[in-house]
Amino acid sequence: MLGLARTALAIFTIWLLGAILLAALGLRRRRWPLEYAQPTLDFAAGCGLLATIFTVIGPLGWRISPALVLLVGFVLAIRAGFNLLREPWTERDQVEEVPPSAGWMPWVSGLLILLFVVLALGVTANTYATSMFWDGRYIWAFKAKALFSDGALDPETFTSLARYRYTHLDYPLALPSAQAWVYQILGHVDERRAKLIGLVFWLGTAVLLACYLRRRMALPWALGISLLASHIPVLVYHAGGGGADVQQAFCFLAAGVLLADWVERSRREDALLAALMFGIGALVKAEGVSMALGGALAFALAWRFRGRRINKPTALLGPACLLLPYLPWAVLRASWGIPSPQLTRMQLRTWPQLCSRLDAIYHALLESLRSWHAWELTWPFVGFGLLAYIASAWRHRALAPLWGLLFWQLAVYLAIYAFSPYDITWHLTTSLDRVLLHLAPLGLAAAASSLAACGLPAGPEPAPAESHPRRDHQGL
Repeated sequence: MLGLARTALAIFTIWLLGAILLAALGLRRRRWPLEYAQPTLDFAAGCGLLATIFTVIGPLGWRISPALVLLVGFVLAIRAGFNLLREPWTERDQVEEVPPSAGWMPWVSGLLILLFVVLALGVTANTYATSMFWDGRYIWAFKAKALFSDGALDPETFTSLARYRYTHLDYPLALPSAQAWVYQILGHVDERRAKLIGLVFWLGTAVLLACYLRRRMALPWALGISLLASHIPVLVYHAGGGGADVQQAFCFLAAGVLLADWVERSRREDALLAALMFGIGALVKAEGVSMALGGALAFALAWRFRGRRINKPTALLGPACLLLPYLPWAVLRASWGIPSPQLTRMQLRTWPQLCSRLDAIYHALLESLRSWHAWELTWPFVGFGLLAYIASAWRHRALAPLWGLLFWQLAVYLAIYAFSPYDITWHLTTSLDRVLLHLAPLGLAAAASSLAACGLPAGPEPAPAESHPRRDHQGL
């Protein structure tokens, strides 16, 4: 029981660090109903901050201690306090108009929430009772144990291909640093409790999806789609495996919906927080870097075609939020020469070889997308939503970032498979479910929003931004 209490304390302090960081940046002003998703955004920011602390302090030879981390939090809290005093409560606490619900719908919503609680209890029990799978133990937990036992970054652990090739040396530290923090608070290594971090992002993905969809459809529909998403077998499996894929999926979803919010409503903090989520996503796995590049392109296209104004503070803060989370890790990789075997061994192939690999990718992708035991109705639902978007919802510009980011990242994954140095059958078998998991919540958000825009099953359109005036959010 004491161990679980310490684990809860570790998770709470990660959330608190992230909440203080976002408050110091002025990025915690979420409007209802998205405010319910704010704790997981805070937690993701806390993981990013811990990774930055480990990356910056470790090479200096200092040991990472709870006192040092809390000191960083205290410094940020001073800035957050100034922001809190400067901003009136009435400026923070605003709500948005959402589609109305019929009189019978609260009963359905209550039943769906109860079903989700039962599902969450089952997933938590299964996570705690089972051991980490291979990726979780030999990639993420290995680095977490090294950070915990060494108290700093050991160059050999991150540069020796001969000894540690299997750990993906170039993968960043957002998850390992959070697991190492749990070990710090516990005082010893406990993989079962470190795995609970994945449940935070599993829960946050479901809540964020429900909150985002609530603005476009009645509450039971939003809860029902979120419940079906949280029950996806691949998502449940990876949430309790100790890997970073659910965390990556959450960051992709958060960045996508916040970017879509900015395109639709022109709120400055949405743009900055979306940029920060893109940057934190790059700190989770190497795949997050390509999504961050896609996010930068999406911002540029939105500025170009939406005619957004941009002032000097935003011109500085936007790129900073996008780049600063990953910059310390990029500098460390360059200075230590941390290798990236997969990228450096990418191969240009002859046309027959490339066609053969593309054929294998096509068949494996098709088989995976229609696999009931892995995805249930996830991808048929996404396909139905895409048809709705093509038919009429393309007029709603807020949906373009969701679909654009989805297909951008899918194209990146397909290109990696096409030019990968590994045997294509082995590579697809060992990783295809995980890379599709990164995109599933984002795809569900895009599909459900497109169906809502067509009136299936949504209520009326959300009120335009002008109905909720904010003197500091009109343009950028």
